[in-house]
Amino acid sequence: MADYNFENIGAAYRASGISKGCVVLLKTDLRLLGLFDLSSYDNILKAHFDALSSIIDLSVGTLVVSTASTGLCNTTNPFDTINTPSERGVLSEFIRKIPGSVRSFHPFHSYTAIGKDAEFITSNVSRHAFGIETPEDRLISVDAICLSVGLHARLTCSTVHHVEMQMGVPYRYNKEYLHPVINDNKTRNEFFYMNVYNRKCEINRNRNVKIFQEFSDNGYKLKKVSLGRGSIYSYSMRNFYMSTVQALKKDIYIWLDQPPITKPYLD
Repeated sequence: MADYNFENIGAAYRASGISKGCVVLLKTDLRLLGLFDLSSYDNILKAHFDALSSIIDLSVGTLVVSTASTGLCNTTNPFDTINTPSERGVLSEFIRKIPGSVRSFHPFHSYTAIGKDAEFITSNVSRHAFGIETPEDRLISVDAICLSVGLHARLTCSTVHHVEMQMGVPYRYNKEYLHPVINDNKTRNEFFYMNVYNRKCEINRNRNVKIFQEFSDNGYKLKKVSLGRGSIYSYSMRNFYMSTVQALKKDIYIWLDQPPITKPYLD
């Protein structure tokens, strides 16, 4: 027996707080929702996309997904905005391939958008994965709503890394990568950057538990809506950004279980 149908999808997304004109950053693990009723719609991926695009109306709203391809890191496999697949789930890959979608230019941390603000969010971005003039930065600037489908929001949140970079957490550093990319049918090596953690620190992450507790303590709302066997979580990216800036201002190590025992950056 199916756990949810097309009508349930639309109702759940509406209940999550999105509406016409919204910019939505979508994170998904559809497996956790259970079985979809194919008699209500013959394609589960198209069902989710059609429900979302109908609600936000892509003539005035925008749908964004992470199409990260971190598996390319430290390889010689070239990145191609057109052909490199997303590593962030089947729905992300489905949306990447939709005509009219636009992908940002970073071999490891790209985003794909479709709708009114797609070009603004993805075009002419920084060579850094996070920080000023990246897709994350622009999503925050338009107060996008992050939807986490299936997984708890703390397990899919990437905005925290954007804040870590801006706040200069000491256990991370900017690393330069020279990676092959395909542009205008030509392959060439270009420089890109990521704010990676220092392995010598031997850090233990706490999976955003403390950061989302701060978000709640600061009076911000993480909505939870049931769908099938799972849930949809939604929150304002701008509110999360402001809350996390304050959290890191109070405790620069809040993303960790505890401060690193080894601090090579003190040498």
